Amino acid sequence: MKRWVLVLTERGSDREGKRRRIAALLVVLGGLIGSWGVGSVLASDPIGYGVPIWPFADTADRAENALLTQIVPAVRSNLPIDREDVQVLRRTTAYGSAFWTLKLEVDGETRCREVAVGLNVSSRRVEC
Repeated sequence: MKRWVLVLTERGSDREGKRRRIAALLVVLGGLIGSWGVGSVLASDPIGYGVPIWPFADTADRAENALLTQIVPAVRSNLPIDREDVQVLRRTTAYGSAFWTLKLEVDGETRCREVAVGLNVSSRRVEC
């Protein structure tokens, strides 16, 4: 009768295991720092970057996004905006796009955005 025996061998020196653990730790640390960096950039203007969702946007940001969604058809059609909470500060046309600077009253805050309307609609937060 044959007897099979499992033979265990050492997979490498202890240094190799430490290097793997250190490399894995550095990868995880780099991922965390990268995620924090991207999150802080997105949180600076969540509507402009297209992520008006939690955890990047607060309630005022989401209300501002809802207001802009209602205004965009009027901006696209170049119609006057008849709302009490929106004031048009400036209208310019350049490079085939219309640029509107809007003053918005959102949740008790005053915010200004420059809305660019061309093939796509984009906006950025500007100083009032």
